[in-house]
Amino acid sequence: MNLIDRYVHAVGSYLPKEIRDDVLKELRTNIEDMLPDNYTEKDIYNILKEMGSPMELANEYNPQKRYIIGPGYYDKYLEVLKIVVGICIAVFIGIEIIERVINPSKIDVMETIIQLFINIISGGLLGAMQGAFWVTLIFVILERSGVEAGDLSQISDKWTPDSLPELPVNDGLKISRGETIFSVVWTIIFTALLYFQPQVIGIYRNIENGVLQATPLFDINVLKVYMPFILALTVLQLGIFIWKYIAERWNISLIICNAVYNVLMCILVVVMLSDTALFNAAFISEIAELTKGSINTIALWFDRGKWIFAGVFIVLCIWDSISTFYKFIVKK
Repeated sequence: MNLIDRYVHAVGSYLPKEIRDDVLKELRTNIEDMLPDNYTEKDIYNILKEMGSPMELANEYNPQKRYIIGPGYYDKYLEVLKIVVGICIAVFIGIEIIERVINPSKIDVMETIIQLFINIISGGLLGAMQGAFWVTLIFVILERSGVEAGDLSQISDKWTPDSLPELPVNDGLKISRGETIFSVVWTIIFTALLYFQPQVIGIYRNIENGVLQATPLFDINVLKVYMPFILALTVLQLGIFIWKYIAERWNISLIICNAVYNVLMCILVVVMLSDTALFNAAFISEIAELTKGSINTIALWFDRGKWIFAGVFIVLCIWDSISTFYKFIVKK
């Protein structure tokens, strides 16, 4: 009966909540009626193979015909879309407010308020469009590739019951949705800052009349060289987030992809930190002036700080990759 339970659960994962219970009861009854007396596990296997992919079967039961994203993924798509678009809107609006606070307008108060309102609206719209575009693109890729339950190992020309995911149990392999969303929030914040307002990452001094003077951490022109790689890894992490949201539990394909992402992130961080031209020389001078220290000493401590950060980052990435793989092996 375990195969039947897994098949019914898989079909249910692609159905809207309002019809799920009734459909699954009917489906289980239909499967049992199709089985012969004194059936064997092989009989169950053959029946399920004949019934076909859980996603395709769920599409037949689903009365709501949706075409932006296929019915099997539509509900998950809407859930992820709301989360990502909401995060992007908040982040982009926040960046616009920060920019306006750091660089206040010299026009009168009313015009300043109007300009801030316009910037907030435009920032929110930009965030919404960016989030919606990338989420939709990733879901289209997943659907066109034939992935079911978020497991790449299930891509094949013909579906078989061997592809059925295991029933969810409290075995430590369940993915924490809160931790996943938290990591996506910070990734979007950091990427948006680097791409749209890298100059706000720096040291600020109150010069006169409440106007802040910023000394950026990065050389903006050199940073632009790395932006395609940063954006590519951000999109990859968003794809992994969507995959986690669909799968709900760690599987070997997801673990490998997560490990590859961690390796690529470590490589990018090491390469960027090794590039002395990436960091603004004036930033070191500004710290020396504020602390009354020598530029050489500050530069030495800054260099050490970079590699301490790199070491901690690499250790965390290794731990993230190994711990999930270890849990999967032990629980499997």
